[in-house]
Amino acid sequence: MAAEAAAITLARCDERLARAVPELAEGVRQRGHGFEAQALIGLTGGLCPLEDLVLHDAGMDVRSPSHEIARAAAILDERRRLARRDAGEMLSPSALRQRLGLTQPQQPEGRGAAPVATNWASAPWERGHLDRDDDDDPVDEDDAGVDDEPDHATDPAFAELDALLARTRKKLDAWNDLSSDAGRKNLILRDPGYDAAGRCERWLAVLEEGRGLPATLAAALALDAWLVFEPSERAGELGFALAATVLRQRGLAQVHLPTLGLGLRRGRFRWSPHQALGVRVAGLLGAFVEAAAFGQGELDRLGLARTLMLRRCEGRRGNSKLAELVDLFVASPLVTVQLAAARLQVSPQAVEAMLKQLGASLPRELTGRKRYRAWGIV
Repeated sequence: MAAEAAAITLARCDERLARAVPELAEGVRQRGHGFEAQALIGLTGGLCPLEDLVLHDAGMDVRSPSHEIARAAAILDERRRLARRDAGEMLSPSALRQRLGLTQPQQPEGRGAAPVATNWASAPWERGHLDRDDDDDPVDEDDAGVDDEPDHATDPAFAELDALLARTRKKLDAWNDLSSDAGRKNLILRDPGYDAAGRCERWLAVLEEGRGLPATLAAALALDAWLVFEPSERAGELGFALAATVLRQRGLAQVHLPTLGLGLRRGRFRWSPHQALGVRVAGLLGAFVEAAAFGQGELDRLGLARTLMLRRCEGRRGNSKLAELVDLFVASPLVTVQLAAARLQVSPQAVEAMLKQLGASLPRELTGRKRYRAWGIV
């Protein structure tokens, strides 16, 4: 069964991280956040070089950050915040509503909550359509009569254009404050009829319904429902981190936050709402397996790099800090001379000397500069 295979692979990856050297496990977790942010940007068609993301996160940009880099940095901060907090606390309805900017659950007038299904042959979010307000609201007679443009009542084509312009102005005035300079500087493109509260309530119902299911199946259904409902108008990638938090809460990923978006990017499956529910869930479970396999491969890669660098420490004096510098390179995606000097409590000149001692096993330099350089295993 796909759910069982995903659970076994995730549990094996988590157990290997729990038994690994602390610096090695920390390095896998920190790099996993960066790889996940890069993969989620890639799934939307963007380009996010990992080196640029790491340098931007450290405030050492070598070039002006792009919009994709800024989005990836926001995803990176979100994953770190979720990894530090308790999984049960972050999945509580109050915490989710606060994260999405919803003070309290709201129900649109005249509409009821989506029914919660008990038969998993079809999901509750497949048996009903999302409630959407019509974009073309009827024009009030008073608004239609007051118009700066000349009235072309004799020509039906011009009359339709005038009505369209009136509706457009009406919606723009409802979305933004165009009456002041401060309002014009803070223009937003939020849809007032998006009903984020209703979408969030439907997703919470799916999350609650999955409590009696296996962990991987519940996480896959939660991720699928998030992609269908889109409870957040601005943070669509948050669903991947929340599905990984479901796995943490259920005990399959106690020491790391799985990189589910990376698993989806590495696999051949591409999620689409037009696919059947079984196909979508099976594809997401396969992405879970890919994410766990990548985590184990990253653990092997960093372990090999650590072994090669530790060979340079053989025969050194007992008070040598070279081994601690190696562990710092493994634990952190980016290391500078100033950072190493502060962590190891040595002078910057001593760090420069240790970098020369590493020789060919020294990690790659990321900035391409002669001053204010940074090295890292990415």
